[in-house]
Amino acid sequence: MGVDEIFRKQHGVVGRAQAQDAGLTDRQIDYRIRSGAWVREHRGLYRLAAVAPSWESRLLGAVIAGGGVASHRCAAALWWLELYKTPRIEISVPYANRADLVGVRVHRSTQWEDRAETMRRGIPCTGIERTILDCGGVVSARTVERLAEAAIRREETSWTSLLSCLRTHSVQGRNGCLNLRRVLELRLQNRTIALSDFSLLVAQLLVDGGVPEPVLEYRIVDDCGDLILQTDLAWPSLQKAWELDGLRYHFGRTEVERDRRRRNRAKSHGWNIQEILWSMYVDDPQGLVEQAHKFLCTKPTLSVGNGSKFG
Repeated sequence: MGVDEIFRKQHGVVGRAQAQDAGLTDRQIDYRIRSGAWVREHRGLYRLAAVAPSWESRLLGAVIAGGGVASHRCAAALWWLELYKTPRIEISVPYANRADLVGVRVHRSTQWEDRAETMRRGIPCTGIERTILDCGGVVSARTVERLAEAAIRREETSWTSLLSCLRTHSVQGRNGCLNLRRVLELRLQNRTIALSDFSLLVAQLLVDGGVPEPVLEYRIVDDCGDLILQTDLAWPSLQKAWELDGLRYHFGRTEVERDRRRRNRAKSHGWNIQEILWSMYVDDPQGLVEQAHKFLCTKPTLSVGNGSKFG
């Protein structure tokens, strides 16, 4: 493979060893650097000056220079897990590797052989389950749950696969295991997956505020067992439910009219249904918790943001 093809495949970056393998001598490489045709990004790693730097080029450059893989929040971004788009450059390397890269967060892995390396956007990164577990070492259990939900909705993994990953990596002191274990202890009791991240966010907010935990994606059926409505959040014993009107899943006149017909039918079967808007969650979360307590005729026991079992 020629050096030009390497640049095309690698977001405009190349390592010195790669350039040498492509047939360039050290003298030819140094000439390109002195002339400004190549820009030094890290020791032994160069970017083609004609190619503007990008998040992908900086990430791949760090991976090549460090001898590692994209990991943690960068790997989550490569897997399109919603919460991260272009986070700070973050890679993992073998524990014995003393890579010191300017502007890069480097994790030295004691379980390098279990990284489940794959390619995403032409960049080596950790496998999906390993990515979620690793994120547990740098973010909260709540965020780990949201990442897991996003990956499962995309059919990239499952709760069972995440449990298997936890068992593989679960050793004393292993970063990330505790938060993933906390999430699995909760979710393996009920493997229902929220259809939108909005549902999970609201459910977590309510639990934080002392509201009885709702059932996600509860199916309301008629006397014959036929589906009337699948609600976003429900308290079945009270025949009460919330429908969350987020832009992503409720958009367009046809969809709105269909949803209203279904909700009206559920109401005719004794259900009390409230419609909750995204703006209510964003603009006044405390007010939303108070509304839930009033709706369910319960009393607040916790203030929002304290004592959440989601961590």
